[in-house]
Amino acid sequence: MAGIGVGHERKVQLVDDRDHFIRTLSLKPLLFEIPGFLSDEECRLIIHLAQMKGLQRSQILPTEEYEEAMGTMQISQLDLFQLLDQNRDGRLQLREVLAQTRLGNGRWMTPENIQEMYSAIKADPDGDGVLSLQEFSDMDLRDFHKYMKSHKAESSELVRNSHHTWLYQGEGAHHVMRAIRQRVLRLTQLSPEIVELSEPLQVVRYGEGGHYHAHVDSGPVYPETICSHTKLVANESVPFETSCRQVPPTWELPSTPRPGTPMAQVQPCPEAMPFYLAPGELWAILVSPWECPQLGTCSTAPLPYSYMTVLFYLNNVTGGGETVFPVADNRTYDEMSLIQDDVDLRDTRRHCDKGNLRVKPRQGTAVFWYNYLPDGQGWVGDVDDYSLHGGCLVTRGTKWIANNWINVDPSRARQALFQQEMARLAREGGSDSQPEWALDRAYGDARVEL
Repeated sequence: MAGIGVGHERKVQLVDDRDHFIRTLSLKPLLFEIPGFLSDEECRLIIHLAQMKGLQRSQILPTEEYEEAMGTMQISQLDLFQLLDQNRDGRLQLREVLAQTRLGNGRWMTPENIQEMYSAIKADPDGDGVLSLQEFSDMDLRDFHKYMKSHKAESSELVRNSHHTWLYQGEGAHHVMRAIRQRVLRLTQLSPEIVELSEPLQVVRYGEGGHYHAHVDSGPVYPETICSHTKLVANESVPFETSCRQVPPTWELPSTPRPGTPMAQVQPCPEAMPFYLAPGELWAILVSPWECPQLGTCSTAPLPYSYMTVLFYLNNVTGGGETVFPVADNRTYDEMSLIQDDVDLRDTRRHCDKGNLRVKPRQGTAVFWYNYLPDGQGWVGDVDDYSLHGGCLVTRGTKWIANNWINVDPSRARQALFQQEMARLAREGGSDSQPEWALDRAYGDARVEL
């Protein structure tokens, strides 16, 4: 869908008895708003269904197996220092550490608690907040793990503070859930097969004090990675297998090695695979070495492929709770520029007001955006870094939202083959003949969102 220009509006018919208007909110990322996408009654029903099913805390990363992984980590402190030292000045400034702040227990780090950690483990003897190579080399990295294990993060300190559940939208679902999926189909103008075979609806509740620090909804496209669902029909072998959306690096997916497995014991990681961790997780290698192909461990899974995000606001929020896009329509994108002096644009508890674009939650409104740039051939290209977004602190009341993520395989050929196979199964006997992995209800509550 073309954005034309910020503020541009177009009329569309998503339901038979009324018109909707789509307004362009930004061009980088390509982001749109549709007031009244859901009726008040539909919003209340979704909340009711979610409450009936029951919500669980939206966890970030499991904490088990860290000590085991630490014991097998094959990376020198010099190598790690050089990876963290982005400006190559031989010193680790706080902003370089803050650029990689998500630690293994899901805690969101600030300058204050990083310095508290330095002090507790005696990492910064001169107390200047900067680590020299010598100071870094003198540390025992296991002390970081011990410190994090002994300091349980409060909910306000987590990367994400919310509860969620999943609602089935496939054949046999509540008629309103089916109607919403059909409306999304009309909105996105994608093929029915792509939308119908995407994830169920995620419903999220943010209580007072809830937030979600800025993140992206998908990861880079790697030719060495295949989606779990399309692999089952593609009959090809690649080094990495992943779900078609974000998967915590600690998950052990089929045919992938355990975190920390020495490279000599597993199929070599492809040379073309760059050093890559989930956004903000490089510093986490101090406590959990999930993915470091050049330095001796193999990954469990790169971040996979959510082509498009459709977000629905289910209620009016009394205070706060905006969706912030910190770098929307910036002229350029530089990850290190997200942190300037005492302002971290990714921090949605402290600095939401500094973001370029904030969308106020209004009941029934939907916003949607593309997580990838086009590849010029009608399929997904590079991740759109400008799609960085987060949920601002809820200062009063409760915020309810829902998410539809539209999933595709980065290989157009594999996606087409998967859709053909699903169509064949449907012709031969309807949805009951499809294997359980092909139905969106198979996701259940097993998904854990980063």
